[in-house]
Amino acid sequence: MTRLHILQRTRELGARGVAAIWRRIRRNWWLDRTCIAFLVITAIIFGLSYYFMNVMANVASQRSKLIEDALGTRFTLPDVFFEFIGYVDLLWMTDMFDALMFVPTVFLVLSHERPWRVVSRLLLAWGLASLIRITTVAITSVPDPRPTCEYAVGNVFSTFTLHRCGDAIYSGHTLIFVICAMVWASFAPKNWIGRSLTTFAWALCIAGSLMVIANRAHYTIDVLLAWYIAPGSWYTVAWFWYWHVTKKGRLLKIEFPVEVGRHRDSDPPEKCQRRRVELGLMPDGSPYDPVAVYLNAVRGSVEMTPPPLSDHQMENAEGTQMHEEKHGPSPESDRTDVGSQEHMSIPVGINQRQIQQHDPERAFSEDFGPSRRPSDRSSQTPKDV
Repeated sequence: MTRLHILQRTRELGARGVAAIWRRIRRNWWLDRTCIAFLVITAIIFGLSYYFMNVMANVASQRSKLIEDALGTRFTLPDVFFEFIGYVDLLWMTDMFDALMFVPTVFLVLSHERPWRVVSRLLLAWGLASLIRITTVAITSVPDPRPTCEYAVGNVFSTFTLHRCGDAIYSGHTLIFVICAMVWASFAPKNWIGRSLTTFAWALCIAGSLMVIANRAHYTIDVLLAWYIAPGSWYTVAWFWYWHVTKKGRLLKIEFPVEVGRHRDSDPPEKCQRRRVELGLMPDGSPYDPVAVYLNAVRGSVEMTPPPLSDHQMENAEGTQMHEEKHGPSPESDRTDVGSQEHMSIPVGINQRQIQQHDPERAFSEDFGPSRRPSDRSSQTPKDV
């Protein structure tokens, strides 16, 4: 192979790679205005929570100094884990574990097929935990467990520092460990590679927590509180997201960037349809309204489409088909002509009153024949269907 051929081949591969990246961006990362506004607001809330958490940590540091000034010396509160884990003066390793947890999580987000959903859940859970930390870090002032820490000085609103004295309850480093591990537990691939990486992430999380205690960056109670609060914040956001975003068909370009009900490109259409049935959503993301679908079909504005079938209804349909194949079709008198106006089929769950409320001009009799309005049926009692 000549040098020219190698250069030409390299250019072709580069062009294909750029085209593939662009297709992925257009497919998985492209957002509408509503989703962009939501992410901007989420980022602002997260930034404000992190900023004010830093402010309150400065307040806690300055208040912690009052203890040393009153006693004339530094001392450390008794801690069980301090008795079993020796002091290790390697404070930089605490920040290294932050990087070891956070950087792989960024790569997981970049490779995920619903990346903005992961980002949203991460920022919301992290922001909620930071808001909780704002209320705890300066409420109770405790002497710092590390004898070589430095107190924050100057304006509390403009001072930014790490590992200051008094920044104790609860551990912000452990919070990052656990939140990143929760991302891996929820969004890693469901195969042996994903499970192995998730197990490794939890191992790093535990090791980082022990290193925080060994460095005397926090008391054990601070680390334990982070382990309690971080998963609680994560699952609180997950619960809210499911019931107020997923179930209601909101933020579709974040929740389902490719197709409503599709989590991965490899998902078969039947699996996507089953998810839509479980969520009660139409293919366009709107909530399934059988009354509206039926009335639109009657008016002729859209083509009548049957509602998605549940697993039980699918089994009944298959049983009916097998019966007809074995014994022949049912008599025409027992069957309903879906295409005729006299016997228009209707989705399950619609009744007379619902139709009359949506369209008072079109009220059908019990058999949904062409017909008579309720005022014309003096001898019959309306009956929900």
